[in-house]
Amino acid sequence: MIDIITTRWLHMKRQLLSILFWIVFPVLFTWILISGTELIQDQSAIPVGIILEEETEMATQLKEKLDSSDLIRVVEIENETEVRQLVATHELDSAFIIEEGYADAIQTGQRNQLVTSYRTDLSMGYTPVVEMIASFVQEDSGKSKTAYTVMDLGEALNSSSIPSFDEIINEIYSIEESENLIFTNFHLLGEDNETDTGFSLFQNPWGLWSIFTLLSTFFLFDWLIKEKNAMASIRFTFHRFSFQAYLLYNLLFYSFGLFVLDLLTWGVFYVLYDEGFYLAQFIYLVSFRLTICMLVFLIGLAFKKLLPYYITAIIICLITIIISGIILPMDGIYENYPWVAILNPLRQVVYEEVWSGWTIIAPICLIVWYVKGVFNHAAGN
Repeated sequence: MIDIITTRWLHMKRQLLSILFWIVFPVLFTWILISGTELIQDQSAIPVGIILEEETEMATQLKEKLDSSDLIRVVEIENETEVRQLVATHELDSAFIIEEGYADAIQTGQRNQLVTSYRTDLSMGYTPVVEMIASFVQEDSGKSKTAYTVMDLGEALNSSSIPSFDEIINEIYSIEESENLIFTNFHLLGEDNETDTGFSLFQNPWGLWSIFTLLSTFFLFDWLIKEKNAMASIRFTFHRFSFQAYLLYNLLFYSFGLFVLDLLTWGVFYVLYDEGFYLAQFIYLVSFRLTICMLVFLIGLAFKKLLPYYITAIIICLITIIISGIILPMDGIYENYPWVAILNPLRQVVYEEVWSGWTIIAPICLIVWYVKGVFNHAAGN
């Protein structure tokens, strides 16, 4: 194996820049695409100005709830004069001032004249933001009413431990966070629960990374085409192991090396996107890396020239994107032809499955190819 690594290093030194590019290609382009998408979303959000005239918890939470919306971008301003100017010059779509005494008014059940707004005739986001604020005010008012009701019941029952207003509000928020009170899936009696068989490469960074990794693996495995010429294979006629064994050792070498890079990628995603470390993800990565390396290796065996190989690699990646449901909805096809989803080579990483169809097909084809090569080598000797 040391001889294989030494030989491979001698070949790799000649195209080191190309290899380094395809090594960093998946992580680099995943980061560029995700960062670019987030930047476009931020720039396309409607800018809305907010002035907090009081720094109470309720007022701050109202601003944070508005800021959590993907449709608007909250800009906090200090004074009212600046807000008027920014709205008048259309640098802000509209602006809202959370008045002094907002929290006290909510706690006493008052809902009117709590927020002052500024807009122009061109304020496209004004109406939806007003509706959002109204719903949040209604929500806060309902929580306050609930807190006072609980306190009144405690007094009526002569309870020895009546919780305070803040304790009740905090408990309400705690229940909201721990319980799924809004999003609930329903299905009719006798109807099976629907399972999502579709794929989305944009669900998380692993989705984009997987398609870029598939493409980079094809280009990193072009050594297979370059060494399948007659001059290279003749050397193995009198060698202690066959040309098939030499290619297989190189497959193992590349698979192990690329898997180490996958683990480094995992660390990068942990830093950039807070992707956690857990055993299941490790198993998915092992299965994914072995599967695509074997698949690319078997495809490479069918080619003698680089250009058709590169074109085929790009076509396969495009087909993979299509069957992943990125360009066209594939739910109907997945339902009628489930084997399409099973044969997706990105299944392990994107859909978090231990195997795909190629995890079974590729090793079988690899064993058949190797056994056939051994018999041919024995017959030649």
